[in-house]
Amino acid sequence: MVIDDGLFLACEGSVDIKTVARKNLSSAIAGGEGLFNSCLTGTGYAVLECNCPREELVEVQLQDDVLKVDGNFAIAWSESLKFTVERSTKTLIGSAASGEGLVNVYRGTGKVLMAPL
Repeated sequence: MVIDDGLFLACEGSVDIKTVARKNLSSAIAGGEGLFNSCLTGTGYAVLECNCPREELVEVQLQDDVLKVDGNFAIAWSESLKFTVERSTKTLIGSAASGEGLVNVYRGTGKVLMAPL
């Protein structure tokens, strides 16, 4: 799982940690998400800093689908998903009128773990 910046605290020795680069600049520049994230693989426990208890986290399964998330509610996602930051509407005027602007977009097959805060 790729985890959002600053959330990793600790993990068991059986969990591997690697750094993954963003595959596109939209997520790094437009979304202010940075150029790199940590990615956890293997089996075992990992401790992440989160604003809500584990029981309240929402897991969204995607099967060749698209999930658009307003804000940084996604705390982790499958490395198989393509992550981009896009305008919430097709035009700048529409984005300004809706008050939204940019959304985080996850495409493909995998899962996204979200904090409902």
